[in-house]
Amino acid sequence: MSLLKAVVFAVVLAGLPWTGFSQDARTLFDKRIVPILKSPNPSSCAECHLSGVDLKDYIRETQTETFAALVKGGLVDLKKPEASKLLEFIRRAPQQPTPFSERVRKEELQAFSAWIRAAVNDPELLKVPLPEQAAGSTLPVEVIRHARQDQMLVSFVENIWNEVNRCAACHSPDQNAKQVKEHGERVSWIRPRDPAATLRALVDASLIDTEDPAQSLLLLKPTNTVKHGGGVKMVVGDRSYRQFRRFIDDYAATANGKYKTPEELPQPADEVSLATEIWFKLTDVPEAFDQKVLQVDVYRADPSQPDRWSADRWASSDRQVYGKGRLWQHSLSLTAPRNAARVADWKTRPALPPGEYLVRIRVDQTGKYPNPAAKPLDDSDLVGEVVVDSRWPTGYGAMTAAKYPRK
Repeated sequence: MSLLKAVVFAVVLAGLPWTGFSQDARTLFDKRIVPILKSPNPSSCAECHLSGVDLKDYIRETQTETFAALVKGGLVDLKKPEASKLLEFIRRAPQQPTPFSERVRKEELQAFSAWIRAAVNDPELLKVPLPEQAAGSTLPVEVIRHARQDQMLVSFVENIWNEVNRCAACHSPDQNAKQVKEHGERVSWIRPRDPAATLRALVDASLIDTEDPAQSLLLLKPTNTVKHGGGVKMVVGDRSYRQFRRFIDDYAATANGKYKTPEELPQPADEVSLATEIWFKLTDVPEAFDQKVLQVDVYRADPSQPDRWSADRWASSDRQVYGKGRLWQHSLSLTAPRNAARVADWKTRPALPPGEYLVRIRVDQTGKYPNPAAKPLDDSDLVGEVVVDSRWPTGYGAMTAAKYPRK
């Protein structure tokens, strides 16, 4: 075997494209960089950025313009081309890259590495004056950061994944054998213990509508706006609906690149919540409240407060009343101000401490629901209070119960 053939064979065996011994920068740019610019497919940037950043943003129409804009932005190291920041950006990968994205990233890295090595040794390119505008995204760093996939995942966990146990019986493959037998695998959109995979499954199954967020099946199904085998899981406008809608609206706006300034970015809610299997029941509820949304807010005993109850609620739940049975019952969601110390405890022990609590009862009697823009029930909707002393056990069969207070 000749030396040339041996070298070619070694390069191909290593998975690298054969480009010959000496290709000038212009040839490399035309053959390997321009196809990236013209490709209809997203670059490897899409693995970490839902929008706002694309490798195409770093490529101009000509080699000269591209090189000058990259140097202007400090993205090419003229002395150590392999240490160029642009190559560092391309090398970055999420914790669980897909085989396809790995291949795309490898191809991009090889193409830009080869071209940059050649470009920094081209005396004509080095003479080109630098432009005013550097290569890359023109969006503010706050907007770019907001559009990162990991930031979207944080919001997904906070607003939807924390409620996912309410859907698991029908939509998680470790619990829904009966539903799968009746309706097929399409009902299994939850990926147990994996919120990132669950979000991808929701997007892939078109359960999130990025063109018309309000029409997302992830909203229409649990509200029974579109027939739902599991019945009504939330009412349009209630706390869970607002959380789901907060994420879906933000995801759609981010995916479509609608945010241009930091001021346009949504602000996180002041309160965070976590759904639990702690059940609470009210008996002797007035039949007149049938099908109206009743909300309970649970406040812990706190002797340091003037009225001896915590200033903020420790749990909450809302659900429609079953008037004929004079009954209201539902699982509680733990609630807390965003920076409260107890939020950290939820990771290891999502529970209400045993003891005495005040339950404030509010009922929608003015028709706030169903309305996607409904404001939370407030003191104008307060119908009564009851004190409960409980160990707050988990499970439907061990629910804490209290009688609806009579005036």
